[in-house]
Amino acid sequence: MKEIAKKILLVDDEPDITYIVDFVLKNGGFDVKTINDSTTVLDEIKKSLYDLAILDLMMPNMDGFTLLEKIRKSNKPSTLPVLILSSRQLSNEEIDFLKNNGASIMAKPFEPQRLLDKVREIVTEG
Repeated sequence: MKEIAKKILLVDDEPDITYIVDFVLKNGGFDVKTINDSTTVLDEIKKSLYDLAILDLMMPNMDGFTLLEKIRKSNKPSTLPVLILSSRQLSNEEIDFLKNNGASIMAKPFEPQRLLDKVREIVTEG
């Protein structure tokens, strides 16, 4: 029996990044849905079950910090694993906030294999 692909929700407003991450993860056997507008994410995770959400921090309309907080405060997806992909230099307070909200962090730019390994590690922990 074939194993069902883990579902990943990718939230980033940069087309180049979403293309690369989508390509890497799909070639790694994951089912990926990409969202470029962070304001639609909460509705999406209420409609479908995801094994992981990958969020950018610097997005228009709603930044990744706010989005993570809203995900954690909503009932259904509050335990959804989250990986932050960001090129932003984070302060200690921001790192603490992300970790206290159960998010893993990976810096951009990233090596594709390292991203794939990290995603596999996160989705197999649960």
